[in-house]
Amino acid sequence: MENNDLENDYQTENQSFYLQNRTMVKGLMVCLLVLGLLIPIPFILNLIEERQGNKEKVIKEISDKWSGKQTIYGPFIEVTYVEKVNNGEGKVTEQQMKKYISANELNINGTIDTQLKSRSIYEAVVYNSKLNINSKFMNYTDMFAEIGIDNILSTRIIFGISDPKGYENKVVVQSNGKNYPLTMDNTTSPIEIQSEVGAENNEYSEPEKSKKVIPVQMMAQKIDPLTFDFNQVSINLVMKGSQMLNIIPSAINTKVNLTTDWKDLKYDGNFLPNSDPETKNGKTNVKWSIYQQNPLQGQIWKDSSNFSDYSFGVNFLQMNDHYDKTYRSTKYAILFIGLTFVAFFFIESRNNFNIHLVQYALVGFAICVNFVLLLSLSEYLGFDFAYFISSGATILLISFFVYSFLKSFGLTFKITLMLIFLYAFIYSILQLKEHALLAGSIGLFMIVAILMYYSKNIEWNKIK
Repeated sequence: MENNDLENDYQTENQSFYLQNRTMVKGLMVCLLVLGLLIPIPFILNLIEERQGNKEKVIKEISDKWSGKQTIYGPFIEVTYVEKVNNGEGKVTEQQMKKYISANELNINGTIDTQLKSRSIYEAVVYNSKLNINSKFMNYTDMFAEIGIDNILSTRIIFGISDPKGYENKVVVQSNGKNYPLTMDNTTSPIEIQSEVGAENNEYSEPEKSKKVIPVQMMAQKIDPLTFDFNQVSINLVMKGSQMLNIIPSAINTKVNLTTDWKDLKYDGNFLPNSDPETKNGKTNVKWSIYQQNPLQGQIWKDSSNFSDYSFGVNFLQMNDHYDKTYRSTKYAILFIGLTFVAFFFIESRNNFNIHLVQYALVGFAICVNFVLLLSLSEYLGFDFAYFISSGATILLISFFVYSFLKSFGLTFKITLMLIFLYAFIYSILQLKEHALLAGSIGLFMIVAILMYYSKNIEWNKIK
């Protein structure tokens, strides 16, 4: 009799040990499956980057044909003079040199009218602008006394923008009741910019980019310093560009007043607007007022210079850029897959179900396909609508699939509710910017607490 009791106790212990090992092995296999299902995620992320690269390539093509990002340079005064130079052999020779003078005051007022140019499924922001540019230089006597030279050969007024395709009419400088039409100048430019250049090896490879210094093509006109009014220099500029408009604050006092119909603006560069922009009747008014005791690299300079770090202006954002949000949501793949599998594992442990690993894998593949579906739909519908459609379709697919083998409406409802909460939680995080980390960490903490609460009710050692 005692032998039979001992044998029963031994069998009970073996069964308990077997069940514990089976649960542990199943848990490890589920964890390995989660890691395996993360293998396609880098390929999906690469696909998103490739589609975003295609968009940027199309936008660049549209911008190149219309007119690119614009930066306004000037106006400046250019003085050509003769300087005696020692040639290193003990001889003194005369050489023509140039110096450039920026204004004491620069006032720019104007309007920027934007529109969208489309190609295929992509759009680029382009604009037409009408700007009134008024400058005030130091007077003739003070200017040439400041320069410290006597043998002056010529004096010119110069002006330029970063992309000459943006000029929509002839640029004329007005001063003292006279017009000075500017013409393209092919001599040495006082302004240089750095541009990324490179050739693409094929359609999908990344271009090898390098920095290249490119002179800004300026427009110029010769003036007579004796009759030219340096205190009243104005230009009515009609210009087109795309994506961005920047201004170089070249004067001691620079004031800019711009009005645009584009709502989503980013204020780039070295200076922010002095006050919050005002919006009225669909128009946004932005003002800058900048004082610099020593503008640029000095109000008078000699060699070609790069003033890009001094620029400021507006960037016309496309807030429906869905690629960034799709990329961020895909990074949460481990959370989607992991929590779904944890829910399955708890249901399996509490209700004596045996969910096959293939069924786990099919649910994981459905979640991975969700991200591809989100990417493709967002290119046509925008991120928000695409997210609701793709997540709704994925939740319905998983719910019907789960019901097919659980045969329990209650358990299926709980899984569906969990998926809805999870997708809603991720969507709310994607809408946040600065507070995304805070909201995400609090949400994850609550999820861990819920998992711990449900896990305590599981009788891990119970023999079924």
